[in-house]
Amino acid sequence: MAHIYGASFLDMWSALDAEEVQAEWSVALRGVSRENLMRGVAALYHTRKCPTLPEFLELCAPEPAMYRKNPAITDERRTPPDQAREHLARIREIATGLLKQYGAPAGGGIRWAYRLLQRAESGEPITPHQIAFAKEAIEAYNRTHGTHGNREPGSDDE
Repeated sequence: MAHIYGASFLDMWSALDAEEVQAEWSVALRGVSRENLMRGVAALYHTRKCPTLPEFLELCAPEPAMYRKNPAITDERRTPPDQAREHLARIREIATGLLKQYGAPAGGGIRWAYRLLQRAESGEPITPHQIAFAKEAIEAYNRTHGTHGNREPGSDDE
């Protein structure tokens, strides 16, 4: 630390026995991992004054997870447009294959939900969750696509 802080480091400990100071720091740093110790030493280059033992231990403490950069979130590299188009085409290809594999109708929609309910009515073993999802999908589709079943036009007008 004398190389970083110069005379202020030497002055800080001048009235104390150097061996006692070293022994105390040695005991305090015994439980600090190598990685955390390196973090503390690196932090010395960014602190204006020579730290006391408790201050140095704070510098060695791991950064709380909420302040750590997450490379997956903060990675600002951009995918080149050609590569992005290739990836999207591959995703589309995989999704289409899965839809065909599991019998989803071409063009989307909610035909799957009606088919599922028909299968349940014919006695196929369909779980209550599947039936609930199918009914919910039909209701949501009808709400968003203007199909309101047997509601009279203007019946909700006041």
